[in-house]
Amino acid sequence: MQDHSLQQYDDDEVGRIIQRALKLKRAHGISFEDLVDIAQEIGIDSQTVKTAIEQEQREFKNKRIRETRLKRRKAGFYSHLWSYLIINAALLIINNFTPGPWWFQWSVLGWGIGLAFHFKAVYFPYTPPCKKKNKIKLNRTDFMMCIR
Repeated sequence: MQDHSLQQYDDDEVGRIIQRALKLKRAHGISFEDLVDIAQEIGIDSQTVKTAIEQEQREFKNKRIRETRLKRRKAGFYSHLWSYLIINAALLIINNFTPGPWWFQWSVLGWGIGLAFHFKAVYFPYTPPCKKKNKIKLNRTDFMMCIR
C-alpha cells in the first residue's frame, strides 16, 4: 500500500478524486454545509466557498447559453443549406426543360455566396479583439469596435 499522507494533489486531481469518491458512495452530491466543512478542513473560509459557488453557477449558465446559441445557429445553417439544395435542384430541372440560355447557375452562384457567409458566421464567428483573452493593448479602431 502507498502512503498517501505525504502526497500533494493539484486542483484537477482533487476535483476528480472527490467526484470519484461521490460516485463510489453513490451520492448525487453534497450539501452546502458539508462543502463548507470540507473547505474549512483544508483552510478555505465559507465566504470564499460562497463566491466560488456563485462564479461556478454563472460560468455554467453562460456555457449553456453559448451551447444553445450554437445549436440554434447550426440548425439555421442546415435549414438554409437544404433550402439551397432543393430550390436550386428544382431550378436546374426547370432550366433544363425550358428553351433558351442557361440561367440557373446565377442563382446557384449568388445564393452560394450568401450560404458561404452563413457557414463562416456559424462555424468561424468573428470575435472582436476586446473579447480575446490574450490581447492586452488595443489600437483605436479595435477600441471603437469594442464600445459599440
